[in-house]
Amino acid sequence: MNKSAERNPKIVLPLSLRFAREYFKMLCEMRTKYTDDQIQDSNELVVRHRALWTALIIEVGRLFDTYNVGGKDIISYKKVKHLKEQVDKLHGEAIIGKIIKTRKTFTGHWSKKKEKVISAPEICDSNLGELLERLNKLSV
Repeated sequence: MNKSAERNPKIVLPLSLRFAREYFKMLCEMRTKYTDDQIQDSNELVVRHRALWTALIIEVGRLFDTYNVGGKDIISYKKVKHLKEQVDKLHGEAIIGKIIKTRKTFTGHWSKKKEKVISAPEICDSNLGELLERLNKLSV
């Protein structure tokens, strides 16, 4: 593979983390500004809410992926050797575990078992914002 075509973890991971932090902030601000009924009564708000919720779940999953796709390693914080201990602690947090456990059911419809998808209120009421901030302080 051409070296110029390789994806650089030092660029990709902080960018993905930035997106996750932005989606989390925007989703939770939206949930503070509007009631569930207001969101459900507006097609625009429903779409925005679902988009933020889905994007956040996808980005958090990307940050902690551990598998290979088609024999190729994916890029994630879990794959950065010098951060293993700190990232493992974050990965062990309940909210991150639940997002990762249910994300394929929610975003890709891959799971044969029906998992209860993590709700937006559960995400916003969690310590996910603090965990993403702690991850942000680590240097790739």
